Amino acid sequence: MNSSLSVEEKKKRKRALILQAAVKLFSENGFAETPIAAVAKEAGVSFGSVFTYFETKETLFQSAILEPLEEIKPYFYEIEERYSGNPMEKIKEMIHCQVDLFSKRKEYLLLIQQVLARPDRYPALFQELDDFVNVFIDRIYPVIAEGQKLDLFYRDPPPLIAQSYLSLINGMRLTFVDDYTNLVWSDMKIQALRLFGPVSDAGEDMQ
Repeated sequence: MNSSLSVEEKKKRKRALILQAAVKLFSENGFAETPIAAVAKEAGVSFGSVFTYFETKETLFQSAILEPLEEIKPYFYEIEERYSGNPMEKIKEMIHCQVDLFSKRKEYLLLIQQVLARPDRYPALFQELDDFVNVFIDRIYPVIAEGQKLDLFYRDPPPLIAQSYLSLINGMRLTFVDDYTNLVWSDMKIQALRLFGPVSDAGEDMQ
């Protein structure tokens, strides 16, 4: 039994290495310019091993988009469950979490830009990403609306605030080459908070 579990764990790790290599190379070179042989070499596996876990190159590309997206979703969908306090406190906590998350995923964010730029080429994947945005807006809408009633947030339409926020955190990782430990990310959390409401003291507001 232990031997079986060990084999299963090795399979999971190998598959994860292949997927990680795919995200890296697809993000750098694009789908057409990334041969499976290069993915195998980057992952440290044989050419045939890639097809053991992913039936086609297209399947591998889809997995490189959709599987990391599934990992990210809870941090954007479970706003009421994950973040606590009044609306401002929830948004502060959310920003901390999501900016930290995005700051460590530059390769993935570069990869999804390829899909967002070519909805005609990747219609199904584009729809998945569009659905992600729409669900996030639906989930954050009540928090923004409540904060507006308490005069904590600007009176702009909640969907506009949410979309502006997503654009900012997506764009900042694509713009800044700094390591995720750099202090620039703390500064950008303050800028993100300013999209929701006035920041009286930048240092204190994001403590």
